Amino acid sequence: MPLKPATLRLADSREIIYIEHGDPHGIPLIFLHGLADSCHTFDLLFTSFPEHLRTLAFTQRGHDGIDLPELTYRTDDFEADLLQFMDAKAIEKAFIAGASSGGFTARKFAVKYPARTLGLILIGSPSELGNQPEIVAIHESTLSRLTDPVSPEFIRGFTGELFNKPVPADFLEKMFSEIQKVQARVWKETSNAALNEQFPGLLHQMTAPALIISGKEDALASPEDQQKLAAAIANSQLCILPQLGHMLYWEGPTEVAKVIIRFVDEVEKSF
Repeated sequence: MPLKPATLRLADSREIIYIEHGDPHGIPLIFLHGLADSCHTFDLLFTSFPEHLRTLAFTQRGHDGIDLPELTYRTDDFEADLLQFMDAKAIEKAFIAGASSGGFTARKFAVKYPARTLGLILIGSPSELGNQPEIVAIHESTLSRLTDPVSPEFIRGFTGELFNKPVPADFLEKMFSEIQKVQARVWKETSNAALNEQFPGLLHQMTAPALIISGKEDALASPEDQQKLAAAIANSQLCILPQLGHMLYWEGPTEVAKVIIRFVDEVEKSF
């Protein structure tokens, strides 16, 4: 069952949709989704966590179907929204987890706001995308040319290529419905921003402990790519899960949760 969403008003007066699971007084973990996704992408993962942890995720700007003319969809915009979310929820420090392209936002935030970052968690998040010719070609030939309404057939085809193991049918239908809300401009600008993220950037300034998790069958964040990412972050550990693809938190939420729980426990003991 999907987690019940709530709304939260940010300091700039926008309302966002978010989900929350676990002890409201527990250690907070904030999850950031990637391109054309929503907070519900973490439903299966959140229900795999023990109740003593507090997990939260919000739907990124534009991904809720509201594409205001003044909005832009750069990594810096998503980073600013994360800061507003933490302030609105009165969360001083949290583990920041970024899935897929959401990892670009998570790692930038962790570098910029070390005092508010307990740890960084990257889940199926590539080191960079602009160096992958196949991804660049998909953006140029397809994503950059999308028009509204975005075709349901395109969404099913695009999403279906991202996981390697079966996913519960009802959950998958829910996610197709969520992705359908994303308008063409959001697809285009978010994709373009992700392609232009530079590696390694400021990762050498990272002070928070980091966990990098990926699926062995992930074509976007291959084991070789993830080893490169881990080498760029001084205090990091890498876990590659067999048989799982890019959407590893859909395919193996229990396995992913176990790795994250172990990491959080280790970091907590060092407080």
